[in-house]
Amino acid sequence: MIQSIDIHNFKNLSGLNIPIFSQVNLISGKNNVGKSSLLEALELNITNSALFSILKGRDEIYKTPSPDESAELLKLNIDALSSLFTARNCNIDDNNVISVNDGDNAMSIRFVRYEVQMESMENGVSRKRLVLSPDSYSGIDTAIGLEIVRGAQNRALLPLDRKLYRFGFGESVQRPDIENYVVVEPNIDKNQYVSKYWDNIALTDKEDDVIRALQIIEPGIESLAFLEAPAYRDRYPVVKVKGVKRRLPLRGMGDGINHILSIILALVNCENGCVLIDEIDNGLHYTVQKQLWTVIFDLAVRLNVQVFATTHSSDCISSFGKVLSMPCNAEVGQYIRLECRNDKIRAVEYNADELEIVAAQNIEIR
Repeated sequence: MIQSIDIHNFKNLSGLNIPIFSQVNLISGKNNVGKSSLLEALELNITNSALFSILKGRDEIYKTPSPDESAELLKLNIDALSSLFTARNCNIDDNNVISVNDGDNAMSIRFVRYEVQMESMENGVSRKRLVLSPDSYSGIDTAIGLEIVRGAQNRALLPLDRKLYRFGFGESVQRPDIENYVVVEPNIDKNQYVSKYWDNIALTDKEDDVIRALQIIEPGIESLAFLEAPAYRDRYPVVKVKGVKRRLPLRGMGDGINHILSIILALVNCENGCVLIDEIDNGLHYTVQKQLWTVIFDLAVRLNVQVFATTHSSDCISSFGKVLSMPCNAEVGQYIRLECRNDKIRAVEYNADELEIVAAQNIEIR
């Protein structure tokens, strides 16, 4: 599990330290304070392959270089990747480095200049990439790339122009202790894993967990299946509801129940893993949120899943606090509020007792 996080120079998180995480973590704060950025930093801490999904999700598109591209591609790719850095800084220097560190697993990202060195071998010519320090390159025959370092041994270099397109990105490097993780988007159309993840657990005890979660909104649901769809869309979920003779498409029952399906399928497929949920209360009426948190806490403990979720809803925080205050959950979760002070984002953590006091005194903590 991710025990803590220390983030520097990542988007608006110029320096954020959260010294301890629990198994179930609810993160709140005002708009644009960095809740989603924190989830993205946690995802990068798990695997550097998250880089491209983060860029795509923010409409900052990196384009794969090819031999025919012009020098304009370099500028476009630098502009896209600079969105990851605080103040969109794209300088090539030792101070402009993104770092995400949980104490045991550290990763860093920076812009670099590099050159290619050719070495003759018996069976041909090998190429190796040499990263140059900011004050050591001559400006001749050098290229610009993004260097990603994880730990002491694993390095990847992402070329940003056409000079070294054939070297590509290198292998994805993932934390060895987190084999499974899922990001649950507030837009249900982006959660394209649902049909595959249902297949993974169909006709197992975990199928019952999914049905019970859907019954939070529609108690009459008895079973769930996925049907083949036209070529332009994914398979879609249908349910059998007690007293209704025909099967009903789940999409027609509202965004809330489909959001619950995405969340629960992520949880039951991430045993010993991690689930990141942005805007967990999306589409959910406040009256069902306590039941959902009860299910999440139960599955997190039973399947050893670590959960990070964001919200800006007082109802969601109140429901979380009620479930957290149960004796069986008091040591399982915590509430974290991100706030901006003196242009710096900092975190304030609340345990079960502190959150109960805040709720009793009706103190605003969103």
